[in-house]
Order: sequence, then structure tokens, then C-alpha cells
Amino acid sequence: MTERRLDKCCVILLGMGGPDSPEGVRRYLVNIFSDRSIIRLPGGPWLQKPFAHLIALLRRKKVASHYRLIGGRSPLLDWTIAQKEHLENFLRPTNPNFLSVIGMRYYDPFTVDAIKDAYNRGYRHFCFFPMYPQYCRATTGSSFEEAARGLDGLPGVTTNFIKDFHDHPGYIALLRDYIESNIKPNDTLLFSAHSIPIAFVKEGDPYVEQVKRTAKLASGTREYFISFQSRTGPVEWVGPDTIEEAGRLLRERPGNLFVVPISFVCDHIETMYEIDIELKALLGDGLGDRIRRMPMFNADPRFGRVIADIVQERAGLNGGL
Repeated sequence: MTERRLDKCCVILLGMGGPDSPEGVRRYLVNIFSDRSIIRLPGGPWLQKPFAHLIALLRRKKVASHYRLIGGRSPLLDWTIAQKEHLENFLRPTNPNFLSVIGMRYYDPFTVDAIKDAYNRGYRHFCFFPMYPQYCRATTGSSFEEAARGLDGLPGVTTNFIKDFHDHPGYIALLRDYIESNIKPNDTLLFSAHSIPIAFVKEGDPYVEQVKRTAKLASGTREYFISFQSRTGPVEWVGPDTIEEAGRLLRERPGNLFVVPISFVCDHIETMYEIDIELKALLGDGLGDRIRRMPMFNADPRFGRVIADIVQERAGLNGGL
């Protein structure tokens, strides 16, 4: 266990980030495609950035149009700020020096800047909490690498990295409550997770197995299905694809399809556009209007309580915060 530092403890909530306007989409895409942890473009590291700029130039208009359909910006930062505030409300009463900040991977506020700001304010113990329930090298892994770059050269620092919480009892209980509170008797339960390249799985990435465990625990005694969304690029992806699986289930079964975005904790482009708009449109009026989606945790303080509990348990802070 890393040394406990209760005097100046900072929890950094790690996320992907998202553009704050349609004009910010190009910068966001450049940052994503520049990350060789998630995609290795042709030409090696030296050509990664030029190719990233080219891809962003080619895709920015289409992606920006998607953001315009959900309000012109990503709501991800708003929901993360809400959870940061809940976390501080839960943990500050017994530790007035506790701080929580936000570190995004591909858009403001960036992780490196968050670390430096907290360090300059006197914080020396950092606990990194990914807003991804399941570990994947493309999300949590990349965020941890960025955190390590931000910590490099800072003396006197101790750290805790919380790798995942895919089967944490508090998280599972909250997810199950959301399902049970919103699903209807004749609904078919479909968990939809962000897909990853099959190559990641072959190299030992635990993400798919963790998705399956989350689904099994959260479904209780209900029958359920799992699919994967958000495929991008000419590689072999984990399936079945959400669009294909949703269509199959709707054709074969009566009633509605109740979709649970299992690898997300709050609304953003993957829920508000890909499921709420694109999925329904691609399946058409006959099937698309039979899709219902589970609300996300967003600003629910109960999720802030879950984060607080996990931080206390896994960062060795029981009784200290």
C-alpha cells in the first residue's frame, strides 16, 4: 500500500473529455488520434501527429454535426464537476484539506495541468479515480500514462491509482437500482459497451471480461444480452455490434428494448447521439421507436457516495477521510 498522506490529499477524477463547442471538435479529434495508446497510425510515432491532423480535418464536420444535435457541446465536464462536488461534500467534513479536481485526457481541463495546479497548492498525495467502471488500456490505461507524465519530476509525491470498479458492491447496487427503477415488464435487457479492437483482448486487456462480469452482477436474475458500440477504423472489433444486435432482438422479441450503456457513468456523445439518435434512426420507425435507454448517473449524489467509498477503501484512507 502506498504511504498514506491525509494532510494534503487530492483525488483527480479522470475522464476522456469532450469539445465545448462545434469549433473545438477538430482539436479534440487531433488529441485522440495522436494517442498511440489507443490507435497506431501508419508511419510510426513521428507521423502519428500529421496523420491525426489529417483525420481530424476529414472528420470534424461530421462529428461537429453530431454534437450540434445534442446541444452543441459535450456535457461530460458538467457531470464530472457535479460528481467532484459531491465527492468533496462527502469527504471534507472529516478532512478540511481534502481536494478533488478533474483531469481530462483529450480536452480541457487536462490531467497534466490539474496535477501541477494541485501540486502548487501544496498537495502531495494524489489518488487517481477513472470515470470508467471497467479497465481498458485505451481509456484508464492511457489516462494513467498521462498522469504519470504529469507527475514526472515532482518531488515528494505519493500516489494511488484506482484501476477499476466494475464489480464494486456499491456501484453494482446503484446500477441495478437504475435498471429496476426504469425497466418495464416486457422489456428485453441489452447492455451496450464501447467496443475495443480484438487485438487488445488477445494481448490480455481485461475490459471485455469485466464488462461481462458487470452485466452478470447488475442484471440479477434477469435474462440479458451484451453488445458493443462506437466502432471506428478498419480493424477487427469486439462484437456483436449494438446496431445489429438491437435489430435482431427487436425482430425476434415482442415489447421494447431497454439499453443500458454499461461502460459509461454519465451522458455524452455515445449515449445521447449514438444510442438516442443514430441507433433509432438506423433501425427505422418500425424498430427504433421500441428502444428505451436507461438514464445515466450524471449528477446523482449516490454515485458521488460510491466514488467516496471506493476512494476510502482502495486508497487506504479508511477512517481518515
